[in-house]
Amino acid sequence: MSSLQERLGFAATDRLLIVHADDIGMCEATVSAWRELHGQSAMTSASAMATCPWFPAAVKAVQEAGESADMGLHLVLNCEWRAGYRWGPITGTDTPAKLCAEDGYFYPLAADTYANADLAHSQIELAAQLKRARTLGLPLTHIDCHMMTALHPDVVGHMLQLGHSANLPILVPRYSDASLLAKESTMPLDWCERTSAQLKTAAEAGQLNPIDAWAVLPFGQYLGADERLHWASMVLQHYFTAPGVYALIGHPANDGTELRAIAPDWPTRVADRDLFANPDFRAVIEREGFKLIGMKALAQLHN
Repeated sequence: MSSLQERLGFAATDRLLIVHADDIGMCEATVSAWRELHGQSAMTSASAMATCPWFPAAVKAVQEAGESADMGLHLVLNCEWRAGYRWGPITGTDTPAKLCAEDGYFYPLAADTYANADLAHSQIELAAQLKRARTLGLPLTHIDCHMMTALHPDVVGHMLQLGHSANLPILVPRYSDASLLAKESTMPLDWCERTSAQLKTAAEAGQLNPIDAWAVLPFGQYLGADERLHWASMVLQHYFTAPGVYALIGHPANDGTELRAIAPDWPTRVADRDLFANPDFRAVIEREGFKLIGMKALAQLHN
């Protein structure tokens, strides 16, 4: 079987890189950052959160950017902020609430969602998020998930089915080694083995084109421009080494009063924005021999 990079029109020996921005629409600072980075930086793709109040503004920004925009849907089943700024399910706060904490919003973290939510209801919620994106006119290129929460073995099938029915690729690694998923998520190994098996089955059925690996720019560490650039360089040199398709993921946002009030990790988000815009970052990508692509390239495999 030909490799993913070959099916995308590249050589079997090529290394392809997606530079991806998560959490667009979380607040205004993410939308304005996306506007500034689009077409003017190393960023090649992004995804927006339909559950968040600035999602309509993100949709408008993408529409105004035209065909060059590459925006996916960032499926959400948790809200990490514990106070001050919260978001909840589009499907509402049924009694008893199926996906909500006592405050009527999503549980904070993936582990909280797994322990307390009705995961069967996630199928309805994820479909509702896709419907909102479609209703607002967001031209989607792919689907992915917030904080890996939808990779739970009782949820990932819903995400796979949603992508298949919508004819959209899903940004996810193959995770043939379940222990790697266990390391990167909050799930025990046996759950990860079940998720890995579902990803493998979907790939073998031609319903999923998983990438080879991804890396997320670190939170709360390596925040200086030089040290963040060095961290990204080390990933490209020592982790994304074999031919294949990879994603480097950040959470870019513009600095300001709003972001600082919402996000305790605001320095990370500002550092990601600065890295993506740094011409030295693009130079490193080129020096290491990577070819930049977006998720739009994978979407073409579904047409």
